[in-house]
Amino acid sequence: MKDILHRFIGILRIELEDLEEDINDLLELCQKRKNHDEITTYVYLENKSLLLNEIAGIKSLIDSLGDLDTGKFPCQEVMFQEIDRQIHSRTRDCAFPEAVYGLVKRRMDKVIQFLKT
Repeated sequence: MKDILHRFIGILRIELEDLEEDINDLLELCQKRKNHDEITTYVYLENKSLLLNEIAGIKSLIDSLGDLDTGKFPCQEVMFQEIDRQIHSRTRDCAFPEAVYGLVKRRMDKVIQFLKT
């Protein structure tokens, strides 16, 4: 079970780092739109704040996965359900934007499907 968790965390970490890069690309796009007066400075700053908060949430979730004790799970399905519950709970408890959970959940489901094949 420990091996499955390590593979899951390793692959999920790569997926979430890729997600973080996507969000950084959005930040760059917002900056360009502001520079071309397509959006106001206020809208830019609001978008930037939200996107940076999402990045912080993703980094926090990545770091929290390493603390999981795999010995208490009878099977990998239960372990994946617990990881999902913890990520959802941490997203809510840390007041990260709700979008963070949705973004991470999609990547997590992708990794689980990969590991099951």
